[in-house]
Amino acid sequence: MNPLKVKGILKRGAFLLLLMPCISIAYGQPSTEKKPKGAYTRALTPSRGYYKQLASFSPAPKSPNEEVDKKKFITDQASIEKRLSLKPVYLDKVSVDEFKLPDPPANSSAQTRAELNFLVELEKNRTEEDIRRVHYMSGIFYDLNVHPGDSTYEQNRENLFYVGRSIGTWFNPKTLPLTADLMANVWRDANYFIWALKYKYARIRPYMLEPKLKNLEKAGAPSYPTGTATDSYILAYIFQELAPEFTDVFVKDAYDMSQSREIIEVHYPSDVEGSRILARQFVNKLFQNKKFLSDFEAVKKEWAAKGKESLADQ
Repeated sequence: MNPLKVKGILKRGAFLLLLMPCISIAYGQPSTEKKPKGAYTRALTPSRGYYKQLASFSPAPKSPNEEVDKKKFITDQASIEKRLSLKPVYLDKVSVDEFKLPDPPANSSAQTRAELNFLVELEKNRTEEDIRRVHYMSGIFYDLNVHPGDSTYEQNRENLFYVGRSIGTWFNPKTLPLTADLMANVWRDANYFIWALKYKYARIRPYMLEPKLKNLEKAGAPSYPTGTATDSYILAYIFQELAPEFTDVFVKDAYDMSQSREIIEVHYPSDVEGSRILARQFVNKLFQNKKFLSDFEAVKKEWAAKGKESLADQ
């Protein structure tokens, strides 16, 4: 063979060898990089419906130095320190900066205006039944200051099972005490990061920008992210790992809890979307935590033993 041809073939071969890793990555071949033991990551499902529609508007300020963009929710330092004094159980080595949320839309932005318009329309369609339902949902949360022996202790534990409540009569804290303990610890961790992020962004509430809104509650804290939505999606994503066949039920319950905060007009839809993002990142981090994984294994055994109806003769 002509030496020049051989030399050309060798050059092309060397080029292809250099290109091979790029081709492998481009076409999704498995990486040879070793993942740490217990590594877990689930992708966030894409936004849809009006959440997707509203996100198509620009979140940027209408123009530089808009006066309305200087408005922030003011919280006194003592309240901040009190809220953040209860440290996480599992994610104690995690910094709040590790959670990557989009900045909330500027007060003067086209997106905020569209969201406020949406809330005004939502109010026009709000029924008496809607009002009754969202007031009821407002009382469903886990109070970290309630302890065994308190009169509200049992109901407080029940609230940890509101998301998924329809999957069976066994789905309750008395049948699943280890699950209740786990979710109480998770709620404590979530509470810390939710409040840290609220204070970081200091977003004002919708009714502070739009006087047309007849909000059903007054809020004493910043708007972004929403605690109700974050906690509800966290519960849904963890329960999903225990009973994937009920994923639609868990997520629907979390969706309803989240939307109730819009109906009551204390949150923007982008608060809810930010919370959904936070919940997914938070749960991913939990499933990379050794202490959580150890507790979760015990919960899996509890569900295997007790996660079914007792239908035998009594």
